[in-house]
Amino acid sequence: MNLIQKLSNDDIAVTEKVKQDAIAQNVNVFLVGGVIRDLILDRDIKDIDFLVEGSALEFVKNSGYEIKSVHEAFCTVKVEIDNREFDFASTREEIYEFQGSLPVVTKVGVKIEDDIKRRDFTVNSIALNIVTNELTDPFGGCLDINNKILKVLHPKSFFDDPTRILRGLDFKYRFNFEFDSDTFSLIKDVIYRFNNEKLSIDRIYLTLNKIFSYDYSDKILEDILNLNIYKIWQKTTELQAQDINKLIYAREIFSVPEQNKLFISALESTFFVKPKFKDNYEIYNFFKKFNNVQLALYYFKTNDESAIEYLKLKDTKLLINGDDLLNLGFRQGEFIGIILNGVLKEKILNPDIFHSIQDEINFVTMNYSSE
Repeated sequence: MNLIQKLSNDDIAVTEKVKQDAIAQNVNVFLVGGVIRDLILDRDIKDIDFLVEGSALEFVKNSGYEIKSVHEAFCTVKVEIDNREFDFASTREEIYEFQGSLPVVTKVGVKIEDDIKRRDFTVNSIALNIVTNELTDPFGGCLDINNKILKVLHPKSFFDDPTRILRGLDFKYRFNFEFDSDTFSLIKDVIYRFNNEKLSIDRIYLTLNKIFSYDYSDKILEDILNLNIYKIWQKTTELQAQDINKLIYAREIFSVPEQNKLFISALESTFFVKPKFKDNYEIYNFFKKFNNVQLALYYFKTNDESAIEYLKLKDTKLLINGDDLLNLGFRQGEFIGIILNGVLKEKILNPDIFHSIQDEINFVTMNYSSE
């Protein structure tokens, strides 16, 4: 099976160029991880990266590629080839100094088999040598792809990096895979024994933002709640799995484009104060600084129809401005703002009496004096 021929014509052309440079330098270069998994599954490939068995920086320098950036801590290089950007990584070993920490690179230029050991699931631990077209699959990832199984490489995997659980949920629903029994047991174990004292919380939220942006994210959220996975980074949540449809309903009402922010906020939030509003102007004033996520979350938590009423009020705009008031003889200063706010209030409370800028001017001249 020639997986490279499944790539787009542009990717095949770039891969062939890198292959010729690898042959010239007698260096092994691989496609690895998700791209191999997706090629086996006959899924579309968005982009490809390369893994160099040795120093990626040395390889790209010797190949004459235009270097765009270098990430020295992880020994990766971003280059431009044929007006496109590609990442070249060095094979490496790394350790986790404590549970949930960022990995620390301990050795660069290791054999491909040693690099693969640091990865998350067997289905993402397959490498294709672009020179020899040989697969390196020490953990049986190809078989697990065929059997639709998600399996971690070692028992400490989730303790090292609990975001692997979240990524696993993504793979579960994206590919219709299932965790094998041992991996599922490890998930339950880490939920109750994980020490998050030194957890890289930024890494958690980076992963949540990604996995909550898909159209199947409601299923991921349901698993996070039903399996208590949220306990890895926060003690408790008021969100219940049975409320997810209600949350999605709020998302649709308030046209929330950032579903990921809404789901994260719903996991974290405890309560909202529900004020008593006397009129539409108080509703407008209360909600005017809320963004769509906050509006949806407020409605989800309180069932307050005032938030929906605000949707009818929020686009209320004045036709009159400060220059118009100056032309009417009012002096520059704080009073200008007071008048404009008074017109806005009246327009919200009695919208039917305002049809033109002249109606707003008439209201000003009848209710305010320029003397």
